[in-house]
Amino acid sequence: MKETKRKWPSFETWDIKDLPEFDEIMQKRWEIYDREMKALIAKGGVHEDEDGWWVDDATGELIGPDPEIERPLTEEELANAKPFAEVFPELAASIKRTRGRPKSENPKAAVTLRLDPETVARFEAAGPDWRRRMAEILDRAAP
Repeated sequence: MKETKRKWPSFETWDIKDLPEFDEIMQKRWEIYDREMKALIAKGGVHEDEDGWWVDDATGELIGPDPEIERPLTEEELANAKPFAEVFPELAASIKRTRGRPKSENPKAAVTLRLDPETVARFEAAGPDWRRRMAEILDRAAP
């Protein structure tokens, strides 16, 4: 007897993200996904893990998240949504502290300077830190 591989329901939106009718298409796709997942769950042979994913009992293969997790938010839910930093202020502050370069007490000023191409080429030829070396030379030459 030939073993047939199950086709699991999928809920993808990457291909419609730029379409003006995104919300309408997403809702229809979710309704199909929801219906297919509920039918699959009702048949048995799957269980839900601690993260809300359904797993094939026979193979251990992840099938997909619980339809309730994937469900698009309603207008009321969207209206009641709060910013992450407001809901989890300590965690947001912790993330903010650990991301990116720390603020400098004496930040450099970004300027636009028109130079001869030959001048720039000479500095570039001297190595990768050419901008820093150019700034040092300007500092020494400044009155």
